[in-house]
Amino acid sequence: MIRLGDGVYMCHLNGHQLKIMYKGNDICELYLENEFQGKASFQYVKKKLSELEKKWGTHKVKNYHFKELLSNFDQSI
Repeated sequence: MIRLGDGVYMCHLNGHQLKIMYKGNDICELYLENEFQGKASFQYVKKKLSELEKKWGTHKVKNYHFKELLSNFDQSI
């Protein structure tokens, strides 16, 4: 999880972008792909996201870049 400032945190898990906005008094708003999902306890969310990042090893995940499939079929027949 990355802290951006003004209580905004970003996290990438399993190809999804999560944004957590801390509102104070241990309350935060959760956004999945910039769509509001709800409110929750900030400490609970932070703890669970840290556990998932460690468990899934998201630092090793890379985005797949599409490559066109090329055939090795000999067309000289």
